[in-house]
Amino acid sequence: MKIREVAFKKLIYGSIGASAVFLFALLLSFTVFAGRILDTSLTRGMENLRERLGADIAVVPRGSENSYQGIILSGEPVECSMDRRLEDELRAMDGVEEVTPVIYLASLNASCCSVPIQIIGYDPETDFVTSPWISEDYSLRLGNGDLIAGANIALDGNNTLTFFGRTYDVRARLNRTGTGMDKSVYVTFDVMELMLADAREKGIEFGDGSDEGITDRYVSAFLIRVKEGSDAEVIAGRISRNSLVSVVQSKNMLSSVTDGIGVISKMLTVITWIMVIIVTLVTAILSVFRVNTRRKEWAVLRMMGASEGWILRLILLENIIMSGAGAILGIILASLAVFPFSKMIADAIAFPYYGPGAVQIIIVSLFSILITVLSGAIPGIVAGAKAGKTDCYVLMRDGEN
Repeated sequence: MKIREVAFKKLIYGSIGASAVFLFALLLSFTVFAGRILDTSLTRGMENLRERLGADIAVVPRGSENSYQGIILSGEPVECSMDRRLEDELRAMDGVEEVTPVIYLASLNASCCSVPIQIIGYDPETDFVTSPWISEDYSLRLGNGDLIAGANIALDGNNTLTFFGRTYDVRARLNRTGTGMDKSVYVTFDVMELMLADAREKGIEFGDGSDEGITDRYVSAFLIRVKEGSDAEVIAGRISRNSLVSVVQSKNMLSSVTDGIGVISKMLTVITWIMVIIVTLVTAILSVFRVNTRRKEWAVLRMMGASEGWILRLILLENIIMSGAGAILGIILASLAVFPFSKMIADAIAFPYYGPGAVQIIIVSLFSILITVLSGAIPGIVAGAKAGKTDCYVLMRDGEN
């Protein structure tokens, strides 16, 4: 009988020890796979955020710094306003290459949502942040009453959304980013004028509360791109002299996100390797226990001509089979725990989160299987060597006691 047939038969009619090896392997594989997927998703989210911020500096009303970061990182709905007359002053500053105004408006409700979502108004004539990320298949110009939806905004069957009692056609989608951009709706200033007028009827005031030309006089923020070679710190310092506004530098926001993700990444790595050590040690103890409880079996096999190496390979193969099976099931369970709830996970950690592609999932799966199988194989080698080297006569005497 071939060694693999013996191994499978022993496992089919196996012991509690073999089942325990399987369960610990499942736990390790679950931890490694889930941890690596979360780490990869956070890293990709941070890379997307870095690519899509677009602006070097954001100028917001005094005290709105955290609100601005909430919009970018998690799509948290906010609204704020300040005088647009500052725009000319910003454009005239040395080192400033481009300036574009934006308006932030939180909806009361939408046909797609049970909670408010963020509406972002942008000026297509000066915009350098939103337009570059509209899906490539979008080729039509936005008409009056059209809007752009983030990747995570659900649409009705007619491809429309309703805000403040008015229905709008969705003419384009932003590509998925893993940031707050996915949870926002984007409109031109012409459409924002309609929304602000409708919002005023619902009791929402923006700026001075007037009915017309509000976007000509009030905005929520200015996004600035600095000329190459200019110092963003110096420009931000000049802007900060205005007591009515605050400045958020993209590099500082990225730094805080990077630090936060770095802490999570280190924590996931520590947890993973602690699990590897624990499972390897427990598997070693279980393997030695199984060897000791099967001493008579080794004696019979030795008398039948089995070599030390044959017995070692048998125990090693048993451990590999149980660890491999546990690794595969652990990956399946981790996938069911992570992928369907990725949106909830992203909301809970409040960091950019962009799930891995198929190739990365395969790589992480193979890595998880390798780590898990090694955690079972190494103890199997140790236990197999112990079983193979014991004297046959002593084994038989032990088996008779």
